[in-house]
Amino acid sequence: MIKKKKIFIVLLFISGVLCAQNVPPTAAPILEKTAQKYNALSSFSLDFMVNIEETGKKVENFKGVLLVKKDKYFLTFDDQIIANDGKTMWVYQESANEVALFEAEDDDFSMFHPTKMLNNWEKEYTAKFIREEELQKKQVFVIDLTPKKKMPFYKIRLFIDKTTSHIQQIMMYEPEGATVTYTITKFTPNVAVSEGKFSFNKEDFPGVEVVDMR
Repeated sequence: MIKKKKIFIVLLFISGVLCAQNVPPTAAPILEKTAQKYNALSSFSLDFMVNIEETGKKVENFKGVLLVKKDKYFLTFDDQIIANDGKTMWVYQESANEVALFEAEDDDFSMFHPTKMLNNWEKEYTAKFIREEELQKKQVFVIDLTPKKKMPFYKIRLFIDKTTSHIQQIMMYEPEGATVTYTITKFTPNVAVSEGKFSFNKEDFPGVEVVDMR
């Protein structure tokens, strides 16, 4: 079966890479500028590392790559692929050679769809500017986002490059004490990508078991 907890953690990351509009003063200009940067791109890719800690101890870490083209995305990590072409979300697990298909607007993770997050951010969170600091030899703005309704995490902390307005790191804080940190290791704007990249093609996965949840 699909490892939904890890998928959920990574999709939290997808939501975090896109920023907000109409948030409180001080944080607002920073977030709006970051949103404009991402919205102006035809596409982009992110290489990232994920570190999960519980009570200060590392419990898991893995790498991933996220490709985004407007409202479509293609995400790989461990032995899994998660993609959304705007109509269908599909989740493929290599170890089981299994894919699950969901309606894009009705799946369990639709609230983390990049476009929906961008358009509805001001409804979902309040924002607070925390400070400036140095991260990976870069000056960054630190901004906290607090959900307005109950979610699996109580705070997102964004680290935004002061010069480029690109997100360098994201930290998710869960009520049980776990902290999930996403560090961007490579950012590539306007990558060449075909529309077919985001759609599931059974011929690309010989012998795959298809679980259609639509």
